[in-house]
Amino acid sequence: MGTPLPLAIPRLQDADGIRAAVSACGGMGNDLSFASMYLLQAKYGIRVAVEDGFLYRHYSGNSRLNGYAFPLGAGDCTPALQRIEQDAAERGVPLQFCLLTEDQSALLQQLHPGKFQEMVKRGDADYLYRRSDLAELPGTAFHKKRNHISKFTRLHPHWCFKPLDAATADDARGIAKAWLDARESSLALQHEYRAICHALDLREPLQLTGGVLYVNGAPAAMAVVSHITPDVADIHYEKCAPDWRDAYTLVNREIARRLTATFINREEDLDQPGLRKAKESYHPALLLPKISLLPC
Repeated sequence: MGTPLPLAIPRLQDADGIRAAVSACGGMGNDLSFASMYLLQAKYGIRVAVEDGFLYRHYSGNSRLNGYAFPLGAGDCTPALQRIEQDAAERGVPLQFCLLTEDQSALLQQLHPGKFQEMVKRGDADYLYRRSDLAELPGTAFHKKRNHISKFTRLHPHWCFKPLDAATADDARGIAKAWLDARESSLALQHEYRAICHALDLREPLQLTGGVLYVNGAPAAMAVVSHITPDVADIHYEKCAPDWRDAYTLVNREIARRLTATFINREEDLDQPGLRKAKESYHPALLLPKISLLPC
């Protein structure tokens, strides 16, 4: 038997190695953001290792995310895939995969014919948008969005959008708390609120950007963002205070106008009908499936 992969919880000092491996493959999934790996490590049992320029990840948080992710790095991935097989054997855990793209799933099934069954859930797919579409809301497809913003700004002409920094982070936290308090409490919502607070506390080491929308001087909405790669930004959190639910369209546009990425990942809808309708209303450029491969 060989040596298992040095899988461990993501640490802030791992950021550079992880980002380099992700950049080498040019991925677009929200799970590839270092901020996501760091902030969601407890929820999904995320363990990572960077070895010989490849990023290895293993998830054991729940039935939705279980197994190894595809190894990411520059060059031939065959040795890295063999390393994962060896690691699973050494640990005595099933060789199964999650968070795969269609190409990654096809490659693994080609290498191991008849060994896996594929599982794809529509609610796990990431929504990818052209930043220019969200920033400018062009054409007839976005007519209702433009009208909504026009009505909101006409009713509330005294508004401004400020970048997320030391001066606005407390207001962003207050918006998140008001959002939480307006809902029936659950462990999932409490976990999300704690993750938001953690993100705001670590916005600099996690390289988080975003901003806060103020209406009549009061904090109304917030967004927290990071870059997966220079071309793809990920909206981690976007919340409105209960009295300003109509501000979502405006904060969505304002954050898009301040990003430099080509695409914006607004993550999955988790099969929630209202969330799916809202995400589809912005006309995604593509849906990015996240595929699991389970042993037959």
